[in-house]
Amino acid sequence: MDDPIQRHPTRTEQLDILTDLIAETTEPGDPVLDLGCGTGYLQYLLAEKRRDLSITGVDMNETSLAAAAERFAGQGDYTWIQGDLRDLAAINLPRRDYKIAVTCLTFHDLGDPEKQATIAWIADHIAEDGVILLMDRIRLTKPSLFPMQIALWKRLERVHGFGMRSADTFEDYVADFASNNSPGRTDDYRAWFKAAGLTSQVLHLHGNIMITAAARPSNAGTGSGAATHW
Repeated sequence: MDDPIQRHPTRTEQLDILTDLIAETTEPGDPVLDLGCGTGYLQYLLAEKRRDLSITGVDMNETSLAAAAERFAGQGDYTWIQGDLRDLAAINLPRRDYKIAVTCLTFHDLGDPEKQATIAWIADHIAEDGVILLMDRIRLTKPSLFPMQIALWKRLERVHGFGMRSADTFEDYVADFASNNSPGRTDDYRAWFKAAGLTSQVLHLHGNIMITAAARPSNAGTGSGAATHW
């Protein structure tokens, strides 16, 4: 299966990391929720490492879901559900005890209030020992450091043969955002996870794409356990 999105050079490495995180922290039969599953590329990569998980994929595009259902028919425990993260109440998930909830390059399509609402909604659908894995763009916020980001983009292009994106100035970078391209700030994600009662930590950051994990904190031996680590 070809990658349906081949627009940045860090994607292959980070998807491999993401599927490793799922494969290494689950047991056979554990339920996994993928929000924004598309045609099932993440499931395709995960199946190379684990085929014994119970996967629920959610996407707003019925055509993509139909392609995923056809591709994985008879290959394991897969459920495909049409749903829009902008209308969470209408998404009818089959359970509320997912061990892993993963979302990959979906959150930047949402406005900030929708991001926060979705995090709270996901937190209500994971098990007590469940984890949210979020891979997405982060918003650059420091104009004085933007030349460093330009240098990083140039390095990615030199090393990989193609770039992630480019902008000559910080103002150009901000002006390039479309209505459906709203990366969240790292500080905001930290606050949203904390508001949902979750402790979070960035696990991997390459360019301006991060992988963050968030879980309900353990109280054992850590005082209140409510601190968010970042």
